Amino acid sequence: MLFFQKLESYKEYIIDTLERKLDKHIMAVNIVKSFLKQHNDSYIIYENKHKDELSLGLGKYIGFSFFSDKIQVVRNENMEEFIVNALNNDIFNIFKKVHMNDWRAYGIANFSYAKNSFLDEKINEKLMDLFIPNIDIRIEKNRILIRYMEEFECIVSMVEDCLSNLKELKEIITENDKSKLELIKSVDENYYKNIVSKAIEEIKNNKYEKVILSRKINLEKRISFMDSYLEGRKYNNPARSYCMKIDDLEVVGFSPETVVEVDRDKTVYTFPLAGTRALTEDKEINKKLKDELLKDPKEIAEHAVSVKLAYEELEKVCDKDSVSVIQFMDVLERGTVQHLASRLRGKIKDEFNEWHALTALFPAVTASGIPKKECIEAIDRLEKDERGLYSGGVLTYDQNGTLDVALVLRTAFQDEKETWVRVGAGIVKLSNPERELEETKEKVGSIINRLVYIED
Repeated sequence: MLFFQKLESYKEYIIDTLERKLDKHIMAVNIVKSFLKQHNDSYIIYENKHKDELSLGLGKYIGFSFFSDKIQVVRNENMEEFIVNALNNDIFNIFKKVHMNDWRAYGIANFSYAKNSFLDEKINEKLMDLFIPNIDIRIEKNRILIRYMEEFECIVSMVEDCLSNLKELKEIITENDKSKLELIKSVDENYYKNIVSKAIEEIKNNKYEKVILSRKINLEKRISFMDSYLEGRKYNNPARSYCMKIDDLEVVGFSPETVVEVDRDKTVYTFPLAGTRALTEDKEINKKLKDELLKDPKEIAEHAVSVKLAYEELEKVCDKDSVSVIQFMDVLERGTVQHLASRLRGKIKDEFNEWHALTALFPAVTASGIPKKECIEAIDRLEKDERGLYSGGVLTYDQNGTLDVALVLRTAFQDEKETWVRVGAGIVKLSNPERELEETKEKVGSIINRLVYIED
């Protein structure tokens, strides 16, 4: 295990922001833009709204790529491979080899992680990509914690410069934030209604109870991701938000829910949202739609079966007496829609770790269906495009076992070839293809209405 020896430790520096009016999101974008002027490297901005914390991982110090049969670890352009025997334990153990002070890993879990768990075939796609950063910054309520490697000492002065230039950046973004792409919410609507109809028929034939089907919408212009993050965050109220570039994939999103949260005491939480109505600028219409949502048999049934499955999944990895529903069928506002929301909790059994909890709950029931195996098979069969990161997770993972995984919905993607969004809806026996199509249009507005594009 020479690969993990001679790891550096972070130096720390704290900037007190108690006397400042600090816009965390603008500050985060300012820091990342300054970093990227000097380093062409991966980064993640991750907002954990529950902790009131915005954290930034800048540059790869150690990279981890996870496949069904191997784990690749890269440091200083050197790679070592480890064979996978039992994935959950192998992920846990590979991070136990990292002897650094209070590291935090950032990264993504693709939908292929679910396919690897449920489909009876060899999955050749990458399941997860994580990295421990060279620079780890936490923007909190009254302070900025800067953690950095020896060769990155200049980061402190860079952050201080960013603090002093916040007002200037805000004005620049406001002036330049005018470009909007023409909405293309009806892309592939006939295809979508067709696969919804097929799913309804399969549900009536008892192949599964509920499935989430999605469609891909390609965009014609390239996105300015950090500007889109700032613009979108003004108009969304997400459970988590993120903006990142990992290798050649850029992502910005406003997640309505978490797949799993695990704290240092091995208590695990999950947060299913299912049941949707539009959210407009008219309060009276919103109230009417909320009342309608709470009385709609189709929406209530869809939500109830989602909570039931989440409960059963927690029981697989948690002490049975510890599993409980701590919030049930509240209505939460998320951008251009409002959802029925519940929250469940359990204590992980001694023989399991946080990765067992993720595997038990992944993918989110609200992004796959019930039962999961049959629904993942249906998604693989009915949808014409691979999901990639969509309906997977963006996550942070700490040395103390804390794991936080945001569900990847209301998200835009871009690689070297294309720019796209993806949107879906939950299909049950009482579904109507026209209504499900309309729901996807309502949802996609949360991300597509606020994107900022790069001018030609």
